[in-house]
Amino acid sequence: MGLSLLKGILTGLILSLPFGPVGIYCIELTIVEGRWKGYATAMGMVTIDVFYSLISLLFIAKVEEKIVKYEHFLSILIGLFLMTIAIKKILSKIEIKEVKIEIKNFIQNYFTGLVFALVNISSILVITIIFTSLKIYNDNSPTQIYEILLGVLAGGATLWFTTTYIVANFRKKLDKERMVHLIKGVNVLLLIFSSVLVIKSLIKYIKF
Repeated sequence: MGLSLLKGILTGLILSLPFGPVGIYCIELTIVEGRWKGYATAMGMVTIDVFYSLISLLFIAKVEEKIVKYEHFLSILIGLFLMTIAIKKILSKIEIKEVKIEIKNFIQNYFTGLVFALVNISSILVITIIFTSLKIYNDNSPTQIYEILLGVLAGGATLWFTTTYIVANFRKKLDKERMVHLIKGVNVLLLIFSSVLVIKSLIKYIKF
């Protein structure tokens, strides 16, 4: 196993830590609709992580300027969207759905995660910072690029596979009333994270 592959896996693991607003959304979806729908959504995000990693590798010297130009505006948009979802779920009656294996729904969940992550273009900056910290540079070697991208995919897929497995097993141990309270709490966290994201982005946008 090459060093580039190991660094890619580490990058994928870091990017897939479920602490951001979109990660919280995936956890909430896992609780409400089951493990595989949450995992499908997460894999949409992992796919964009791989795509943005490729952009970062190919244009690592030029990408930061473009990100700075648009990141505040896009962060505000995604923050407002996630705030809307959180408020709606906090105020509405939550129904715990039975887990159903439907390919159509998995595809929809996958593309939902894809769109969420695609809008969050500031991820490229995070990826560039991680690559710089891990001393990953583009040496125009196709083999190195393939190994890094494969590692990002493997790291993200593995972490979300584990995360959704843990959350889904936790789901089985709770009755519906406790699950509803847990989901409300998760959405409060989502609202807080999204609000902070919007406020910070607005302040930076105004100063910018």
